[in-house]
Amino acid sequence: MVTGGAGYIGSALVMSLLGRGESVTSVDNLINGDYESLSRIRNDNLKLVVGDVRDGAVLDRAFEKADAVVHMAAISTLDACRERPEDAISVNVFGTKQVMDASKRNGVGKVVFCSSSAVYGTPIAMPVDEDHPLRPLNLYGVTKLASEKLVDTYHYNDGLETISLRLGNVFGLGLYTHWDGVVPKFVSQGLEGKPLTVYGDGRSSRDFVHVLDVVRAIKSAIDARGIGGEAFNVGGKTMEIGQIAELVSKELGEAAMKRPQIVHVASRAGETKDFSLDSKKIGKILGYKPAHTIEEGIRQLVKYGLEEKTAIG
Repeated sequence: MVTGGAGYIGSALVMSLLGRGESVTSVDNLINGDYESLSRIRNDNLKLVVGDVRDGAVLDRAFEKADAVVHMAAISTLDACRERPEDAISVNVFGTKQVMDASKRNGVGKVVFCSSSAVYGTPIAMPVDEDHPLRPLNLYGVTKLASEKLVDTYHYNDGLETISLRLGNVFGLGLYTHWDGVVPKFVSQGLEGKPLTVYGDGRSSRDFVHVLDVVRAIKSAIDARGIGGEAFNVGGKTMEIGQIAELVSKELGEAAMKRPQIVHVASRAGETKDFSLDSKKIGKILGYKPAHTIEEGIRQLVKYGLEEKTAIG
């Protein structure tokens, strides 16, 4: 059972689970994603449900035969949470409670919650490991931290085996590709003939992880036994935003014969300057190791974007 299965990470996860013979049900309200790609799949093991995670009745119908739930439905960008704070709290926090209640009612044995590295806030030491203080700087991070704590209570009080995965900045080509993250946004801007917009001086760093590496981490968490109540970082490679912009500009120049300019604008409030995740714990316990490079992900997105643009005309 996957909440948010029509989204960027969710649809890639659903496809991967089907590929290994799982029966999968997705619940998604289709506000930030769509079922266009998944609906083309002819597989009796796939069920696509349009519904909201805040609706307990919808969840009960979807969770009825589930033995594991991956919960990733959320309002997932800093800007969206800032612009729609009531929705962010309602979907991200109350929605998580509804998912956990439905899991409890329906005897689900495992819940994997997709959290975010935003729960850490400004690092006091890097790379940031799971014992780092949790001091989010923005509403998105606050809702993810609140959800983690909610999920934990169902482990400690009700015996559900729960795992929280704190994801880095996700990039790369998935089944459903969105253009909101740092890397895909740069590619999208370049394909549209716009300059690549870098907030601040470009020296800020983030931990970038490919969507398919995230999928592997989630599947490892689903399969793991006896580690309920744990949280794991899911990182990839740390790189400065300005370096990412240069790589995207270079790749676009080579692929499309026109290299976009890079412009700098004022930094945004609620964002930390430098950030790098320590993923040793998930490597040791779940055997996770990132397999996809940033350069590979950029090439995938540029190729996809150019082909899509050509197909449209």
